[in-house]
Amino acid sequence: MDYIKVKGLQKDEVIGLVKEWIKLYPHSFNPEVNFWFYELSDNQVIIGLHDDLSTLAVSLLVIYITSAVKDTQDVEPVAAYLTVDDNEILLKQNYGRRAKIVAKGTDDDNTGVVILLENNYCVEYYFRGKAHQIKNHGLVFEEPNDVESVGNTEKEEIFVGDIIPKKKLEKSLEPDASPLNKLMWYAICTVVGLGIGFLLVHLYF
Repeated sequence: MDYIKVKGLQKDEVIGLVKEWIKLYPHSFNPEVNFWFYELSDNQVIIGLHDDLSTLAVSLLVIYITSAVKDTQDVEPVAAYLTVDDNEILLKQNYGRRAKIVAKGTDDDNTGVVILLENNYCVEYYFRGKAHQIKNHGLVFEEPNDVESVGNTEKEEIFVGDIIPKKKLEKSLEPDASPLNKLMWYAICTVVGLGIGFLLVHLYF
């Protein structure tokens, strides 16, 4: 299970932040991508992540949520745990390994993440160039145990498609759209195309 653990915010606040973050990238996600939310007994919030989210996308979300956490003494108020299945930040040799992602600076000039793998290999990434290994970091990968019990509990869920509705044009051209709508759009495109053609003929001949 891929998820983010958040300390210092209420569940409704976390849901609001995820919705805001989705709106920042309106063309980046499939409408069926979902997030689910569960509040632990100690007021920590778990964000369940869809399998389609890349390491880069999760890193950006971790930074966005971390920037909103203010009243906490925890050194890692937001931490993501996921299984690496892409090479946007890490190399292919890390496929299948569990990783922990935390923010390293959330200001405009120094925004990055630290990624610690289950074999304790650690890198930092600042969204420019490549990730750089951190040697002698002294960190040990450890995944929280209290998340295991969340699997069968009742959770609140949101879908990207509910936050960013599809455009009317895309709906009108879908296979299940009404023939009248499709015919209308095809007619409009045909008229525009013919108009441009006649204009070009008039200008050149």
